[in-house]
Amino acid sequence: MAIKTISLDPKKTKRARSTLYANPKAMAQDSGAKNYKVSERTIRSIEEGKKVKLSTAENYCTILGYSVDELAKNLTTEDTTSLEIDISGIQIFGSCGDNLLKDWRSHYSSGDKPPWSDLDIVRGTERELNNYVKVSTLKPASLEQILNCAADYKSYSKSFLQNESHSHGLGGENNQVPYISHDVIWLLQSSIKPDQTIIEKLEKIQSGLSEANSNNSKKVAHSAESMVQKLKTSSTIRTQINSLKNENQLRFMFGELSSECVDTFTKKTLMQGDFEHSQIKRKVLMLCENYINLAKVKYNAWEIPKPDPEQMEL
Repeated sequence: MAIKTISLDPKKTKRARSTLYANPKAMAQDSGAKNYKVSERTIRSIEEGKKVKLSTAENYCTILGYSVDELAKNLTTEDTTSLEIDISGIQIFGSCGDNLLKDWRSHYSSGDKPPWSDLDIVRGTERELNNYVKVSTLKPASLEQILNCAADYKSYSKSFLQNESHSHGLGGENNQVPYISHDVIWLLQSSIKPDQTIIEKLEKIQSGLSEANSNNSKKVAHSAESMVQKLKTSSTIRTQINSLKNENQLRFMFGELSSECVDTFTKKTLMQGDFEHSQIKRKVLMLCENYINLAKVKYNAWEIPKPDPEQMEL
């Protein structure tokens, strides 16, 4: 497990401190009044670029009105603290797009009998694509990125597959096709053991995103009601995120996972398997300890087979 220490940039810290306090002693004397007690000796160590506890560095930065990231040294590859998480054992994408099952029957008149059932079409797309493991990188999430997850908190977008072991339900004409909703994926660093306080903060964040998701479809865009609701949601989520960061030393990482998908076809080329493809994505929010700068997620995705260069030359 990584040691929770950090070095701040001497030039950045001295410049930031000098705008508010003439010297480290003045800052130390005022720190108690701000409920972030930091000694004069510690302040001098920080401004000399020495390593200190992450929580101490956060207190120092908070007093000056900065985040740790803003006053930290420019990170090299060796300085970056990262972790890896593997969710490749869970199918999070289907190979067949929602659009395909909606419109493929439109290629036939009412007197025609489509050659395949919906589930057979999905089996056909899975035979057409390769299933493999990809890696995506998550980075510290901004408030805006977290708020933008509201639209996908409960997503209307879905993809289909033939195996229902990881599905969210059944769809298609006769409700026989397993589907996966493209909702936001929530992950947790394995070493974190949330207490009731942390859980309550997470519930408020999730509740805010859920309410925003619901209101997006109910309120008129750009209306006063919509604007006020967005401000309320933003304020609630910002308060909880700052509380997790300052009181629990936790923060969210954000990223997107992507996969290829069979989206539609033409009747003329149906039997040849000449499908049209698109890319689908799912947003990810991962709760980590503050010292984590990068998180790599291994996951299962679908890919269009690449042409064999030798066959292309024939």
